Amino acid sequence: EDIRSFTEFSLSFFLTLVTSFIDLVAFSFILFSIMPELFFAIFAFASIGTVLTIFIGKVLIRLNYESLHKEADFRFSLVRVRENAESIAFYQGEKVEEREADRRFKLVIANMIS
Repeated sequence: EDIRSFTEFSLSFFLTLVTSFIDLVAFSFILFSIMPELFFAIFAFASIGTVLTIFIGKVLIRLNYESLHKEADFRFSLVRVRENAESIAFYQGEKVEEREADRRFKLVIANMIS
């Protein structure tokens, strides 16, 4: 099933890419034959937009990674408490675990606010 899903997605992506490329070339020739200045203006606009998107995207990727990392740390601390609840209770480590979970939760909240 995974192989079928991967194959379908890959084929769909490839066909979309080929169709988009053919459309781009065809409409570029048509636009260039009608008004070359507009063609160059649109090409410059698209190039600038692509460059800006790449720069902004790099920042967003880093921020998303940090957010996912903090949320995963928090979930890990909760799972660890659940799995080791008996030992934590036996050694009276509730306060330590509560402080640690609270600290990680505050990091998640601070990340969401900023």
